[in-house]
Order: sequence, then structure tokens, then C-alpha cells
Amino acid sequence: MELTSQQLQQLIETYAEQVVEGMDIDCLVQFAYETIVENMSNMGQEAVLDNIEGYWDTDEIESVIESVGADPKEVLN
Repeated sequence: MELTSQQLQQLIETYAEQVVEGMDIDCLVQFAYETIVENMSNMGQEAVLDNIEGYWDTDEIESVIESVGADPKEVLN
């Protein structure tokens, strides 16, 4: 027997709920960090910058770009 799409979705959600309930805060933070890094690692530079611009203001973005050894003027133009 194969699950319907709805049954499979419910199974996935139930599993995810139980896994999350079993995590402590440190595990949740680590999971969130790894998920963000993995998702953004699959993006191109433009998409990464678009995401970052929705979170940080221009001064913060320029500061972080400088901290990785790049010139913000060259990266952002």
C-alpha cells in the first residue's frame, strides 16, 4: 500500500514534530545554523546577497563583506 500525498505529508509532519520535541535548545540552535548554511550554500552570490539585505542594513552588510576580505564596493555593485 502506498500512502496518499496527504498521508505522507502528515507522517512527515508528525515525525518532524517528535524530533523537534526531543531536542534541547542547543540542538535546535545547531540545527537552525546548519540548515541556514546548507540552504545558502546552494545559492549563488546574488541570491545570498538578496537574502542578507532582507536581514541586515547596508552598514552591517559592508562590515561583514570587509571581514571576509572583500571590498564591499566591488561586491555590491
